[in-house]
Amino acid sequence: MKKIVGVLAVLFLAGFTAYAQEDTEPESGSTVEKPPAEAEQKEANFGAVPYIFSGPDTGFGLGASGLFRDLLGKEGRDFTFSASYTEKQYIDFSVDWSEPKLLSDNGWFAISLSYATKPVRLFYGIGNYSDEENVSAWGDTEYKIEPRYDYWFMTGDRRVGVKVNYRYSWLKPEDGPYDWHEADDLEDKTLRPISDLHRRIYESEDFKDGGVTTGPGILLVYDDRKDKFPIGGGRDEIVFPIGGGRQELFLGLYDQALGSDFDYQEYRLNLTYYIPLGWDWTILGLRGQVQMKEGDVPFWDMSSFGSDSTIRGYNDGRFRGYDSTLFNAELRQAFDVEFSPVPWGALKQFVLRAPMVVLFYDYGRVFMDEDDILDQFKGYHYTYGVGFRFIISPSVLVRFDWGISEEKMNSYITASWPF
Repeated sequence: MKKIVGVLAVLFLAGFTAYAQEDTEPESGSTVEKPPAEAEQKEANFGAVPYIFSGPDTGFGLGASGLFRDLLGKEGRDFTFSASYTEKQYIDFSVDWSEPKLLSDNGWFAISLSYATKPVRLFYGIGNYSDEENVSAWGDTEYKIEPRYDYWFMTGDRRVGVKVNYRYSWLKPEDGPYDWHEADDLEDKTLRPISDLHRRIYESEDFKDGGVTTGPGILLVYDDRKDKFPIGGGRDEIVFPIGGGRQELFLGLYDQALGSDFDYQEYRLNLTYYIPLGWDWTILGLRGQVQMKEGDVPFWDMSSFGSDSTIRGYNDGRFRGYDSTLFNAELRQAFDVEFSPVPWGALKQFVLRAPMVVLFYDYGRVFMDEDDILDQFKGYHYTYGVGFRFIISPSVLVRFDWGISEEKMNSYITASWPF
């Protein structure tokens, strides 16, 4: 029942979004009609919207976000902010700024600042075969700052670029909040604090002190995706991909000489493709990803699976390891439909379009040694499921996913593509 209420609340609250179509009626007394091209939907320069989301780790959550586009009249200069709170007391704040044409017409500067506290996270151990019954509770608080500079060597239908970022993250772990000896029901008795069940992790310096992870990263990008509803302005955003793909190679270096408490390197190859099956409304989306981390990697930053964007039938952090492989496939059947569910008052600006049904399959595992990636072909975990999505005109995606794994079924309400 709670999930049904959540769905209805999303539809209702979205009616107040300022991401609505701009008024295309002529001014009073004017006899000049706007041509059809000007009557198309455009994203407003300012928008603010409350939202509702849910997931197996966060529980039911409420949030609000705002967006300023083309701030102070400069196309591409965007400012966004968001805040959320969940029934499991997750708190998250974030602010993002993007500045186009900095140092070059093809250069973009962006900076992201965030704060998050997660008092009840799940830890199952480390390795691909961690036991579901050995689940424990821990929490963390994290502050993160990440400036980035993007430069595009090629623009247009095919984009080739490089993104250079500098990550600063301070994270402090905490013991789980439950006293399992005094728990009233059997389910809570299995959720022991991490200090009780995973003593080795709890007594490690990583856990006691937390620490700073800081260092540069470089992302090489080739992008030829086609968008059904392009935003424009040279932004690196996609509303509804209907063809092409995006290939990325990331290299990250975190070193004590740069102020980091941990010395390790990160390598990630991410390949996504979108294949139209006969027309623009039936799309096969594919993703393959390999991630490797070498050195003194803190347990919370290991490659991990279980979330709304990796393997959807498992909880966040269900499997942790130094390296990982991931494959996702989605068959997206959208419909050329656009309407306002409530055609009166302020809610008539709520335009829903491109509703779609999605079938998906997720497949992946973690490794403790990078040499095993090409040698170990067993032990992969999978999820299959179904989803329903739609776009709140003109560019906000609302996503409902239900993923089934060998262990459980998870459901998600969120506002972004998984890939």
